[in-house]
Amino acid sequence: MAFNPVIQFLFLLSLMPSTYDVFLSFRGKDTRRNFTDHLYKALSREGIPTFRDDDGVRRGENIELEIKKAINETKLSIIVFSKEYASSRWCLDELEMIMERRRTVGHIVFPVFYDVDPSEVGAQTGRYGEEFAKHEIHFKDRVEGWRKALKEVVYMEGMVLEDGYESKFIESIVKEIADKLNLSRPHVPPSSVPLSSALRPPSYFFGLLREWRRSFFQTPSLFLFFLSSSVESRLPALN
Repeated sequence: MAFNPVIQFLFLLSLMPSTYDVFLSFRGKDTRRNFTDHLYKALSREGIPTFRDDDGVRRGENIELEIKKAINETKLSIIVFSKEYASSRWCLDELEMIMERRRTVGHIVFPVFYDVDPSEVGAQTGRYGEEFAKHEIHFKDRVEGWRKALKEVVYMEGMVLEDGYESKFIESIVKEIADKLNLSRPHVPPSSVPLSSALRPPSYFFGLLREWRRSFFQTPSLFLFFLSSSVESRLPALN
């Protein structure tokens, strides 16, 4: 019995490995819909599989295990420090786990300071100081670990967004990440022939396919359209 091509495609898509090279930590409240989203898509276009903590992970009793698993399975973590980063205990927990991973196995950490001064992050002053004053009341047993992680991370190699275009800043970040991951690039001799998609590394296409798969299964209307099309195509054979 022949299988419908759509069903075969969905089956193969579901079998595709969902490993990641990069873990992206950020405060969704102030960067999810702008800077972080643009960075995430730029990494995907470059063929760098990136996990962000809103990729199907639900806040609940298993969140710590899920996040820790994702961090342990990636080679590098990008931490986007923004004005509201310290207001989230989830973000601070992620940071602490990332830094612990670095201490134990040399996990690569790349801090990005978006609209916030690194000194404010490291010393917990300004907006960060205000949030930690609240944490001292509600999460007193966790504060010491969070402070230690923040003090360590500001001395690591990273990037600070100063006056300039975000697009250029993101391009620089992606280049740095690609270099740190030692991504192989095909050697193309000087030629007047433009670089075609056929010369792109396989990782580029895997990144695009992973991104499409996530979008596909998270969009019910699109999934139902494909499913209904598959059923309709089988009806004539059944009549």
